[in-house]
Amino acid sequence: MRKVLFAAALSLAAFAGCSKSDKTAAASEAEAEANLPAMTIDEVDHAIAAKEAQAVDCNGDLARKRAGVVPGAILVSDHKEFAASELPADKSTKLVFYCANTS
Repeated sequence: MRKVLFAAALSLAAFAGCSKSDKTAAASEAEAEANLPAMTIDEVDHAIAAKEAQAVDCNGDLARKRAGVVPGAILVSDHKEFAASELPADKSTKLVFYCANTS
Protein backbone atom coordinates (compact mmCIF):
# COMPACT_ATOMS: atom_id res chain seq x y z
CA MET A 1 0.00 0.00 0.00
CA ARG A 2 2.87 2.37 0.79
CA LYS A 3 4.25 1.85 -2.75
CA VAL A 4 0.92 2.83 -4.30
CA LEU A 5 0.68 5.90 -2.05
CA PHE A 6 4.28 6.83 -2.87
CA ALA A 7 3.57 6.47 -6.60
CA ALA A 8 0.47 8.62 -6.20
CA ALA A 9 2.47 11.31 -4.40
CA LEU A 10 5.13 11.29 -7.11
CA SER A 11 2.54 11.57 -9.85
CA LEU A 12 0.91 14.49 -8.06
CA ALA A 13 4.28 16.21 -7.85
CA ALA A 14 4.82 15.63 -11.57
CA PHE A 15 1.35 16.93 -12.36
CA ALA A 16 1.98 20.08 -10.32
CA GLY A 17 5.03 20.78 -12.49
CA CYS A 18 3.10 20.67 -15.78
CA SER A 19 3.02 23.92 -17.73
CA LYS A 20 -0.21 25.64 -18.75
CA SER A 21 -0.55 27.89 -21.75
CA ASP A 22 -3.43 29.78 -20.15
CA LYS A 23 -1.98 31.94 -17.37
CA THR A 24 -5.40 32.57 -15.83
CA ALA A 25 -6.05 28.85 -15.48
CA ALA A 26 -2.57 28.34 -14.02
CA ALA A 27 -3.09 31.10 -11.46
CA SER A 28 -6.50 29.73 -10.54
CA GLU A 29 -5.06 26.22 -10.20
CA ALA A 30 -2.18 27.48 -8.03
CA GLU A 31 -4.63 29.32 -5.78
CA ALA A 32 -6.80 26.22 -5.40
CA GLU A 33 -3.73 24.05 -4.69
CA ALA A 34 -2.54 26.48 -2.02
CA ASN A 35 -5.83 25.93 -0.18
CA LEU A 36 -5.46 22.13 -0.13
CA PRO A 37 -4.17 20.56 3.06
CA ALA A 38 -0.97 18.56 2.66
CA MET A 39 -0.30 15.14 4.16
CA THR A 40 2.78 12.95 4.06
CA ILE A 41 2.55 9.39 2.81
CA ASP A 42 2.93 8.15 6.40
CA GLU A 43 0.09 10.42 7.55
CA VAL A 44 -2.16 9.17 4.74
CA ASP A 45 -1.25 5.56 5.49
CA HIS A 46 -2.03 6.06 9.19
CA ALA A 47 -5.30 7.94 8.55
CA ILE A 48 -6.58 5.23 6.19
CA ALA A 49 -5.54 2.43 8.56
CA ALA A 50 -7.24 4.22 11.48
CA LYS A 51 -10.35 4.78 9.32
CA GLU A 52 -9.95 8.55 9.73
CA ALA A 53 -9.81 9.04 5.95
CA GLN A 54 -11.05 7.34 2.80
CA ALA A 55 -8.84 6.83 -0.25
CA VAL A 56 -10.40 7.79 -3.60
CA ASP A 57 -8.79 6.32 -6.72
CA CYS A 58 -9.14 8.64 -9.73
CA ASN A 59 -7.18 6.40 -12.09
CA GLY A 60 -8.56 4.82 -15.22
CA ASP A 61 -8.74 1.04 -15.67
CA LEU A 62 -5.37 0.85 -17.45
CA ALA A 63 -3.54 2.77 -14.70
CA ARG A 64 -5.24 0.62 -12.04
CA LYS A 65 -4.00 -2.52 -13.82
CA ARG A 66 -0.46 -1.11 -13.96
CA ALA A 67 -0.16 0.45 -10.51
CA GLY A 68 -2.79 -1.35 -8.45
CA VAL A 69 -5.32 0.14 -6.08
CA VAL A 70 -5.11 1.15 -2.42
CA PRO A 71 -7.15 -1.53 -0.62
CA GLY A 72 -10.63 -0.25 0.21
CA ALA A 73 -10.34 2.81 -2.04
CA ILE A 74 -13.41 4.23 -3.73
CA LEU A 75 -13.01 3.84 -7.50
CA VAL A 76 -14.51 6.84 -9.30
CA SER A 77 -15.91 6.23 -12.76
CA ASP A 78 -14.14 9.16 -14.43
CA HIS A 79 -11.42 11.38 -12.95
CA LYS A 80 -12.78 14.56 -14.59
CA GLU A 81 -16.51 14.07 -14.31
CA PHE A 82 -17.91 11.71 -11.70
CA ALA A 83 -21.15 11.86 -9.78
CA ALA A 84 -21.06 13.14 -6.20
CA SER A 85 -23.06 10.03 -5.33
CA GLU A 86 -19.88 8.00 -5.91
CA LEU A 87 -18.40 9.61 -2.77
CA PRO A 88 -19.43 8.91 0.84
CA ALA A 89 -22.74 10.48 1.88
CA ASP A 90 -21.15 11.56 5.18
CA LYS A 91 -19.61 14.92 4.28
CA SER A 92 -17.40 14.89 7.37
CA THR A 93 -15.39 11.98 5.91
CA LYS A 94 -11.87 13.07 4.97
CA LEU A 95 -11.10 12.08 1.40
CA VAL A 96 -7.62 11.47 -0.02
CA PHE A 97 -7.73 11.56 -3.84
CA TYR A 98 -4.91 9.99 -5.82
CA CYS A 99 -4.07 9.18 -9.42
CA ALA A 100 -1.09 8.04 -11.44
CA ASN A 101 -1.64 10.80 -14.03
CA THR A 102 -1.89 8.23 -16.83
CA SER A 103 -4.83 6.82 -18.73
